[in-house]
Amino acid sequence: MFSTQQLIKHQKIVKHSVMAKAILSGLSLALMTASFQSHAMTIEQAWKAAKAYDPDYQKAQIGEKIGETNVRSSRSDLLPDLTLSANSNWYEHNDNTTGYSVTLNQVLWDSSKWSKLDASEALAMEARLKVQQAHNELAEKLITAYLNLAQAQGDFRLAQQKLVEGEKQLNIIEQNFRAGKSMSTELEDAKANQVDIDAELLAKQSLVEERKAGLAALISSFPEQVDEISTSDLNKPQMAVQSQDEWLTLAKNNSPELLAAKQKLKSVEFGQEQAESGYYPTVTGQVSYSDNDRSSQHDLNAGITLSLPIDLNGSTKANVDLSKLEVMQAKQDVRSVEIRISEQIQTRFNQIDFDWQRVEMAQQQVNSRERALKSKQAVYNAGLATADDVIDAHNRLYDSKNSLQSLLYQYWLHRVALLKSVGQLNDDTIKHISRALQS
Repeated sequence: MFSTQQLIKHQKIVKHSVMAKAILSGLSLALMTASFQSHAMTIEQAWKAAKAYDPDYQKAQIGEKIGETNVRSSRSDLLPDLTLSANSNWYEHNDNTTGYSVTLNQVLWDSSKWSKLDASEALAMEARLKVQQAHNELAEKLITAYLNLAQAQGDFRLAQQKLVEGEKQLNIIEQNFRAGKSMSTELEDAKANQVDIDAELLAKQSLVEERKAGLAALISSFPEQVDEISTSDLNKPQMAVQSQDEWLTLAKNNSPELLAAKQKLKSVEFGQEQAESGYYPTVTGQVSYSDNDRSSQHDLNAGITLSLPIDLNGSTKANVDLSKLEVMQAKQDVRSVEIRISEQIQTRFNQIDFDWQRVEMAQQQVNSRERALKSKQAVYNAGLATADDVIDAHNRLYDSKNSLQSLLYQYWLHRVALLKSVGQLNDDTIKHISRALQS
């Protein structure tokens, strides 16, 4: 047992320690809170910045323009070309001569050039689909990075609240200790718990900065704050379609990855036709007009040329065989994408339903933990429980709040993954997600 003088001395030390800790914690919380009072970057603003900055998305758009240019180039091979030439000749024993000629060439039939045009048009369509695919993939990366930062930010805010509430508990335990209602071990446990919360707060703050850097890499600017998903008034958001079969149909008709794979198959099939055209004859027509200063006659010529290729060295056959193998590969690529998307939809569709059930259960746990903490505090104030019971109830409450928040963000991330698999991560989806966020 403590003597009276020892008890008074110990109380003074504890009092000064708690006051100093409260001042430092107050300053720390003021600085941390001030850092989150700046204007939050919305997810729509982040999305706009990402589209303007992401190099892969920019490359896909350039690829679309390249595809359109290739179509124009292939089409020009089927159009007539005109050649104008002039000449001047000098002779030692004759008069000098000058002349000119105009030649018009027209492809009348060339299977390879038609196949090349078909292939370039198919590649141009593939490039357009790849833009949609890059758009879809960038949206997933942006939304994931944004929600990860929002979750880290929310965890940090909960840690701040936990620290403040812990200080209140510590002050009550200190007062009870001074009144002789609590043992010194309970006071030391409360102090140790506050140190743990301080350490947890620093870890949460560090994660916030890490997640900010992850979002900054996509938007080329460092966000001070983002909007968060509210954990109050939880209502399950509506799904785009309700059944798994409807999601599979949606993916079949809209998935940029699947459509791009199918379009690539068409491209290589046209490539096979182009290789096979090496066996076919070509027909070209030519009209030319020439004149010079030594002749009184103007020459106008017209002709048709028929060329029949002979695959003497087997190069045409080798090209055809190679193109057939490329078609087989492209078919397997389509199957691979179909299998992967089907698996993703089946997994995410069932997972999302379970995710929301877990969110609702987590909300019930938070409500239960809040009632348990109040009950423990009342029992402790009546002297029928120890401070450790209150500290444990306090920690369990904030663990439940963190769990609720984590499950809610997991639910939205799984929804985003499902929407990506069916190619629905567009501007409207971004606006829909923004309605679930708040500053």
